[in-house]
Amino acid sequence: MRRLLFFVVSCMVMLQVVASERDSAYVDRYSLWRGTTDVALGNPAFMTRAYMKSDTQLGVRCDYRHQSDAFRLEDGTGMALPGIFANTYIRLTKSSVVWGEALYSNGKHWDREYNSVADFDLLYPYVIADSVGGDTHRERYFFSGGYAAERGRWQMGGVLKLRAEQEYRTYDPRMRSVVYDVSLTAGAAVTVGGYRLGLSAEGNIYRQTADVDFYSEMNGMGELQMTGLGTDYVRFSGSNRDIFYKGKGGTLAFDMLPSGDKGWLLHLRHGINEYVRLLDEYNSMPLTTLYRQRSALTAGWKGVARGTERALLVHAVYDRRAGDEHVAGTASGQEYPVLTDLTMYHEHRIDVGATAFYGRGDWHLALKAGYLSKRERYEYVERRMDYGRLYGEVTAQWLKRVRKDLCLNVCGKGGYQGKISDRIVMPYANMTLGRRDYINHNYRYQRASYAHVDVGIRADFRPAKWRVGLFGQVATAWKFCTEGEHEAGVRAAVGVVF
Repeated sequence: MRRLLFFVVSCMVMLQVVASERDSAYVDRYSLWRGTTDVALGNPAFMTRAYMKSDTQLGVRCDYRHQSDAFRLEDGTGMALPGIFANTYIRLTKSSVVWGEALYSNGKHWDREYNSVADFDLLYPYVIADSVGGDTHRERYFFSGGYAAERGRWQMGGVLKLRAEQEYRTYDPRMRSVVYDVSLTAGAAVTVGGYRLGLSAEGNIYRQTADVDFYSEMNGMGELQMTGLGTDYVRFSGSNRDIFYKGKGGTLAFDMLPSGDKGWLLHLRHGINEYVRLLDEYNSMPLTTLYRQRSALTAGWKGVARGTERALLVHAVYDRRAGDEHVAGTASGQEYPVLTDLTMYHEHRIDVGATAFYGRGDWHLALKAGYLSKRERYEYVERRMDYGRLYGEVTAQWLKRVRKDLCLNVCGKGGYQGKISDRIVMPYANMTLGRRDYINHNYRYQRASYAHVDVGIRADFRPAKWRVGLFGQVATAWKFCTEGEHEAGVRAAVGVVF
């Protein structure tokens, strides 16, 4: 009888331990608390301890967004991007892991104007554009894979990321862009005292070809070689509609994380990239070069004591763009010599703020506040467009295993960005009506204030006898601006996890 009682109690304890491990692994992967350390995972060496358990997901998803009026004409009024995805994190041994991600999406963007390239956010202001625009189709392939291992006090790792993408339009003006983007990151970390110190380096190569065609005999409008804040390279605008981009860059990062439950955190990152726009029809003559520098700092403290999680992080991000316009001379044969370079465009973005985290039991909370500013300038004839905003945001999460075979993750977020300053300087007397309307439209929404509300839920279902589990998630996001317009978004995904 005693042996039977001992056996029953032992089984109950083992079941509780297994359930506890499952709960801990689920919380470890999806908890809001991960926001205190996720920034360091840009160093692949830290992936050796990124998650407690192996996990693989395969599913389908769809992202949908619609704006009642385009907040920025180049982005259009919305998109619908369905796709399939897979991601995995596998522990090969106690000290080595592999991970990877694959994604294919094929969808549509609506009502884009003054933008005839892919990756506008990466390349602006140096794009080709027209005032007609329209809907575009986008197809994207993405793959990444990494490996990391731990030997004594040292951790080392590397990750490769590949992206291929095309964006096109099936009616005049028929834009088509094809993108190839490759990044390789290597990192190392060492445990010193109660901290892990890591250093990583990333290299990037970027290529894009972009062209615009007109099939209608009645439609022969040209494309604008944009140079910033409504200006264009007049000499080569018009019939020159074939360009390509060559980009390269690198990033260095340093991270410090506590080895245990509490301690100080530090993340430093600095990256430099350049993108050259070349005119295909003039023997690859360089038109412009965009130089971009990005620096980021995150520092703070986190701790776990008696089941309560607390953290306070401060952040600062500086993003600078400077653009050279290459002045070409008279052609000699097929060559256009570059006579001089004029640095005409500048942009400065600053984001500084702080985030406080609190978690206990099934609940997690994050409070964020800060200041955001953007300053754009074109040297001659002088043009400026600036704004500054204060923002605040609160995020709440409820994460719980409600049954042995069912976990729920419910998250809500709300925030507000309030404008505190704005400024515009434009030579309106020398601008065409269409160009003036374009600039004023974008400035109208840059100087606005915004409120947003996001709500999402994810459910994971996995009976004990199943080798695989099922998951489903849906989230909706709403944004409202003081100009009386709004944005609505939905993201949904279903799949299997094992």
